[in-house]
Amino acid sequence: MRKAFKAYDIRGIYNTDFNGRDVYKIGFFLPQLLRAETVLVGHDVRVSSPEILEYLCKGITDSGADVHVAGECTTPMVYWATAKFNYNASVMITASHNPANHNGLKISRAQAWPVGLDSGLAELLEMAEHKEIQPAVIPGTFTEIDFRKEYLSFLSQYQTNLQGLRIAVDCSNGMGSLLIKDLLGNEPYYMYTELDGTFPNHE
Repeated sequence: MRKAFKAYDIRGIYNTDFNGRDVYKIGFFLPQLLRAETVLVGHDVRVSSPEILEYLCKGITDSGADVHVAGECTTPMVYWATAKFNYNASVMITASHNPANHNGLKISRAQAWPVGLDSGLAELLEMAEHKEIQPAVIPGTFTEIDFRKEYLSFLSQYQTNLQGLRIAVDCSNGMGSLLIKDLLGNEPYYMYTELDGTFPNHE
């Protein structure tokens, strides 16, 4: 697990650099670290993301904290919602641009401030490696939420007139596909808009 803890996030080859049990421990101790009663969680389309989500949410709720699951999201969506809805902790399950067999966790605290090695990740690693897990007598709750409409409304404030431009958009089968047509409409030429966690069209 220690190998997966980077300067700004937790990232590596899933089931090699870190596994489901590690994710459970991270989820269990995260609310304590960030003093959060509720944790927001979103994830990308990678094949391992649903399994990581399951372990993470189990750890969070076993600690006694509640979890709000936003489902498939872009990373900026989770950052925006963390600040907008006043969460004290959030996790985005993603490995950004890394290959398909990688995955990871981007953790934020209140106001979407990132949690890095020097601002909490090192402490979280020590807790996960050494502290005893004692599940809460009353577990936390699991709630699915959807804030896409609110996020699109926020983004619409920054839309630019694209009239007269010929635009091609390569979504690379990633999370950019989620909202791009809602933002830009049908005029651009779109490539690889199908969400596919194996990312078959790009290495």
